[in-house]
Amino acid sequence: MSGVSLASALGVAAGEVVAFVGAGGKTSAMFRVAAEVAAAGGHVVTTTTTRLAASDARHAPVHVQRAEELGGALAAARHVLLTAGLDAAAGKLIGLAPAALCALRRRDLTLLVEADGSRRLPFKAPAAHEPVVPPCATLVVWVVGVDALGQPLDDAHVHRPERVARIHPGALVTPAMVAAVAADPAGGCKRVPREARVALLINKVDDDDRRARARAVAARTAPGGRIARVVLAALARPGDAVIEVISKEVAQ
Repeated sequence: MSGVSLASALGVAAGEVVAFVGAGGKTSAMFRVAAEVAAAGGHVVTTTTTRLAASDARHAPVHVQRAEELGGALAAARHVLLTAGLDAAAGKLIGLAPAALCALRRRDLTLLVEADGSRRLPFKAPAAHEPVVPPCATLVVWVVGVDALGQPLDDAHVHRPERVARIHPGALVTPAMVAAVAADPAGGCKRVPREARVALLINKVDDDDRRARARAVAARTAPGGRIARVVLAALARPGDAVIEVISKEVAQ
């Protein structure tokens, strides 16, 4: 879809609080949306309620570690990364408490938050303490890598496979399994605020075979359910990343 930004495909607007959860490209999605919002003239803050790799700070033009510094930073740059410190031993940036993040809301500011962890695997279901979605989130984006499809449901390929199996058992990751986990209140829709929208972002759709596999997931996502749209993307592409947008909303 030439010329369609990821922010537009997901329906991100100014003043929103967008939480990225799941696996297979949350960080890439967050920082791509941030760059697009800033390039379009908006102001955006990226942050986390969990942890980010310290090296991820390179994706933001300005990085501050105190909320009191945010106003000055936003006066100098349209995109600011805000964290609450550094765990140098682990090489991790420490996240904000959800209440502290919600206190930053402004009509002219887009807040993007990575609210989950995945051990860099392409598919997961959350543990009891996950995800850490702020209560003010207006959009929750559940991310999955299409490369998980066809892989064994085990620790080498899936984060918390036992949690996935509770929702949809099976030996291999299938489109039906991914769709079921995405829509389940113990999976992709866990801790989503009542009024928030949900989008399913299927990443790594970089050839025709993977597009067919991603469409198979989308086809199993029920119209009129909690997931309002499915976005197929290849976030590693330097140019256009959005492949297709599939609405799951039911016309009134």
